[in-house]
Amino acid sequence: MDTGELLHRLGHREDTKLCIISCDNLGFSHSFNVGILEALRSGIATTARLILNAPWTREVISLYHGEDLGVALLFTSDHEIFRMAPLTQSPTLVDGTGELPVSLEEFWEHGDTAEVKRECRAQIERAIYYGFQPSHIASESQALTLRPEFFDVLLDVAEEFSLPLRIPAGDDPSHSAFPAREIAASAGVISPTMQDCTFDCGPNSQTCTESSLENAVSTLKAGVTEISFRPAIASTELKALMGQDWMRYSQAHLMLTSQRATEIFRDNDVIRLGYRELKKVQSEIASSTED
Repeated sequence: MDTGELLHRLGHREDTKLCIISCDNLGFSHSFNVGILEALRSGIATTARLILNAPWTREVISLYHGEDLGVALLFTSDHEIFRMAPLTQSPTLVDGTGELPVSLEEFWEHGDTAEVKRECRAQIERAIYYGFQPSHIASESQALTLRPEFFDVLLDVAEEFSLPLRIPAGDDPSHSAFPAREIAASAGVISPTMQDCTFDCGPNSQTCTESSLENAVSTLKAGVTEISFRPAIASTELKALMGQDWMRYSQAHLMLTSQRATEIFRDNDVIRLGYRELKKVQSEIASSTED
């Protein structure tokens, strides 16, 4: 689906600039849970992605108030303290410790596509069991989007559960190996139409500021663009987990919940939306095809 058609189906003109502001790492820790939910409820964030394998996922159940949440499908785990494991008994998806492999290369080398599909289903079904209604799915660290054989699995799962799919359009040369967005569109699976980006709030950089956000938003083009953040509240837990990088996540939280951030989108005529709107369009297309 091209940009114009998606905007039309979403009820907007062809020159409309729409932006999904997403938050990653939900479920990873208490600090991320609070920071992300605050960004959704009192800030500019419009959606978040839940990691079902994470140690603080169950806390999200008690904090959930119906927010727009997707599922971050996890197949690698490289944190020094929190190593996560698959939800299924899948020998090719773990390393010698019985946990998810640290690197993408190890996953790509050993992962069996049948086990990957079973694990994808398990993570989505776990979210549904917990009472969430996933609005979309995404592959954490792009583990499933950078290799055609795993992207086929990801697309099958997106079709099976009728969920939009986040397909990053970064600079990695692997993206040019196959037309992922075109393949998804031909299957009736919707993704943002414009190149998206992860807003890097480096510990010593000036990127996670209101001025840098304004620079990014002011350059958005007509279509649906996604910008991703990883916000967390400042805490001793966050410092212990993230070490010297802890401030980047706290800065993201402060920026997303600032009044100026709301004004930036208003001043640049950019409309914020979540993945639920995309999911609705995808369901409408699927229903019309069935008829």
